[in-house]
Amino acid sequence: MNNNQYVPVAVIGVSHKTAPVEIREGAALDNDSQQVLLTKLYNEFDLEGVLILSTCNRTEVYVTGDEVNILLSDIRKRLDAFKEVPYYSNDEYVYIHKGKTAVRHFFKVISGLDSQMIGEPQITGQVKLAYEQAHQAGVTDTLLNKIYNYALQSEKKIRSNTFISEGAVSISFAGVELARKIFSNLEGLNVLLIGAGETVELAATHFMEKGVRSIKVVNRTLQRAQQLASKFNGQAFTLDQVEEALTDVDIVISATAGERYILDYNQLKRISKRRQHEPLFLIDLAMPRDIDPKGNQLDGIYLYNMDDLQEVVDKNLQNRREEIPKAMKFIDQYMDEFSTWMATYSISSTIKQLRRYFDDVRYNELQRLKSRLPQEGMEQVEYLTQSIVNKLLHQHIKILKSKNNNAERKQQKIEIIHELYDLNRD
Repeated sequence: MNNNQYVPVAVIGVSHKTAPVEIREGAALDNDSQQVLLTKLYNEFDLEGVLILSTCNRTEVYVTGDEVNILLSDIRKRLDAFKEVPYYSNDEYVYIHKGKTAVRHFFKVISGLDSQMIGEPQITGQVKLAYEQAHQAGVTDTLLNKIYNYALQSEKKIRSNTFISEGAVSISFAGVELARKIFSNLEGLNVLLIGAGETVELAATHFMEKGVRSIKVVNRTLQRAQQLASKFNGQAFTLDQVEEALTDVDIVISATAGERYILDYNQLKRISKRRQHEPLFLIDLAMPRDIDPKGNQLDGIYLYNMDDLQEVVDKNLQNRREEIPKAMKFIDQYMDEFSTWMATYSISSTIKQLRRYFDDVRYNELQRLKSRLPQEGMEQVEYLTQSIVNKLLHQHIKILKSKNNNAERKQQKIEIIHELYDLNRD
């Protein structure tokens, strides 16, 4: 891969790696804002392409065009004005990647390698939506389209050939992973939620996705229990009915804000005996804890707390980190393929710039001499000068398009042309 190969693309970004949450919130762009900004940037700066990605952990603006590097400062100021914040022009929070570094960054983003939770699959869908929005708005060019396509190919290769997305990396999903070790198959099992907050609801959602049969909800107030139970077509109980609710349950998720145990040792002992020591899996997500830890001593009781789940998460995250070198090899592979394509694309771009350069020279010289030339012969002069330009261009184009060039040789010729005519690439 030729690292000196010029690629007219840049990214302006704010992410969890560079800015705290309050800065990311201020820089974030909702769907409507993205729609408006795509067109504004494209038109105001005469860009070739624009793509905007905005998630809870990052906001990135990708731009393409021959003059992107010159325009970056003005684009950053425009982003500040659009959002009415000073963040985009602040180097403390913003990162700028140019050329192949920007392309490689995009490959890593779409594959989840740059995510807070390494390997998260959601980012791929978010990038797809961002690209579709830009494409439908008519603000993607050939270069952006190719970068996206090669990035998507590398992402698919990474997901199918590494373990970068394997293992739970959230507390709520770690509970599902532990439950599967005990029951092997979660289909047809019954779940009890103690509490009605967001934490238990998220965990319950993960269990439902794995095919559990039913959901019961226990809460201090019956109305709140009924509200949550209705989301899962389940039953609602008060705290006084917790032992009754546990009779035919296989999995318990508890996360209340109480100051004493919801289930103490004696209750768990009665429940275990009544169930004839059939396995009961309990996840205590509360702090302070809802379930007496001594319950783990009872036959058939499998009790896990936040520390246990965090241990699972940390181990899975470490396993994912160990897959990064393997994933980067696939990114390198597709970066090479992109570079090969770019060599050919660069020829077209260079020819376009070269033609513009020659035309500008021709026009400026004609304007300088116009007052000294007879007006009645101007049409022939125009034709003559255009013919000279075409003949000069022909030999340049012939050399650039020679079929005997490999990708590196083509790039060398492009570099020479740009240096010789001082074509604008900075």
